[in-house]
Amino acid sequence: DDPGEAMIRPDAQRPAAPQDRERGQTLVEFSLALIPFLFLLMGTVDLGRGIYTNNGVAQAAREIARATSVHQCSGPCTSATWSVETVEAVNTQKALVPGLTNSSITIDCVDVADTTQTVAANSICPPGDYIRVTASMSFGLVTPLLPVPNRFTVSSTAHVQVP
Repeated sequence: DDPGEAMIRPDAQRPAAPQDRERGQTLVEFSLALIPFLFLLMGTVDLGRGIYTNNGVAQAAREIARATSVHQCSGPCTSATWSVETVEAVNTQKALVPGLTNSSITIDCVDVADTTQTVAANSICPPGDYIRVTASMSFGLVTPLLPVPNRFTVSSTAHVQVP
């Protein structure tokens, strides 16, 4: 028996080859770069959703104001006194803007100074005054840990003159 054979065992661990170390280094670098990249990607998605929601709420207010200025409520505007055309406009906008509800839409008759005018029962907003529609909804971010409140209100107001 050769005494050198006892010193060399085929199952003994040998130091990692340079190629193995490079693979490990690449994996660590990738994992360190992936986290900020995903936060930027998710932040961009949230920004896009926020812009879409803001535009949707603004468009909803404009469309509902346009329909209501031509087909007015009978008396003070509540969801019970909306005209058929106003209800159709509201339902269309609710389908386009997720989270928009009847209770988040207010319709008022206002003058040129934006002062609310009292409309008597069974009467309408007089010509020359304005229909003011305010639409709002709650918006939440998908990305956690961004330095903004996670739920906030997106709101828009539109004015259309009564013909």
